[in-house]
Amino acid sequence: MPRLIPSSPRGKGLLASAVAAALAAVYLALSFYIVNESLVAERNSIEERPEEYGLAYEDIEFQPRGWPDITLRGWWLPAEDPKGVVIRTHGVDRNRAELLGLADALVEDGYSVLTFDLRGHGESDPAQMGAGLHERDDVLGALDYAVRERGAEPGRILLHGNSYGGAIALLAGAEECGAAQERGEECAIAGVFSDSAFAALPDLIVQEVARRTPIGAWGASALRPGITLMARVTKGIDVNAVRPEEAAAVYDYPLGLAHCQEDERIGVRHLWRIRNALRAPHLVVTIYPDCGHNDAWDDFPEDYEARLLFYFDGRLGEL
Repeated sequence: MPRLIPSSPRGKGLLASAVAAALAAVYLALSFYIVNESLVAERNSIEERPEEYGLAYEDIEFQPRGWPDITLRGWWLPAEDPKGVVIRTHGVDRNRAELLGLADALVEDGYSVLTFDLRGHGESDPAQMGAGLHERDDVLGALDYAVRERGAEPGRILLHGNSYGGAIALLAGAEECGAAQERGEECAIAGVFSDSAFAALPDLIVQEVARRTPIGAWGASALRPGITLMARVTKGIDVNAVRPEEAAAVYDYPLGLAHCQEDERIGVRHLWRIRNALRAPHLVVTIYPDCGHNDAWDDFPEDYEARLLFYFDGRLGEL
């Protein structure tokens, strides 16, 4: 009868190594797939236009700063004899029509408004999202356009963003103002009003991946290290560097902050983390009761507009 020859320890080790390598390859491949899926925005059509609010406007195009191959599209909403320019940044999977009614209030109060679609959103060029890091160049491209093409005066330009857009506004303003501080110059951006922003993206990876992909929270949690690695290696995105709370510490002037108390997507604790990071005293920090994520203006429009304008007017010395 044939004899069974036991496998050698070396053979067992090679088999174990092969299995481990195969599992690692599957893990990284799945992580790469999830990164790709998570960085694709839902492109929703623009359902409202400025003329519905009686606003004069022009369609505009410009490139993100340092990205000549991407074209962003938006609207320029001019005010008569403007005292400043507000650059509006929308939330993820939204577009430039978000809070268009608020733009009406800004224009009426004397602010020209530049509102545009972030990369991969609305009518801007298709492009993967950059977790906020690449999108800050979208905002800085809007800043460059406002100065170069619309004669906006540096030092009288303000940023306003909601949710993802609020985080991006903090990141973009810090990039611009930090560079100005190093040069010993005044920052072109005079103020930033951030609504419903997150303090640090790593805190939201599991829930947002679960929200944007089919793998669920358990799968997102298990894949988190791989997702972080593949985002950095294949997309050049360091997820751990997306920290608006650290960006807030760059500013040497007060910021405006708003959040809803019942926000279940980005808890109000994120506002306090950003607030606690500020170097300068806050001018406007508002927590709205009984409203959910990014709903402050929808539920409290008059109060929201009053506080936003108070902040902007204060930053420009118009009070």
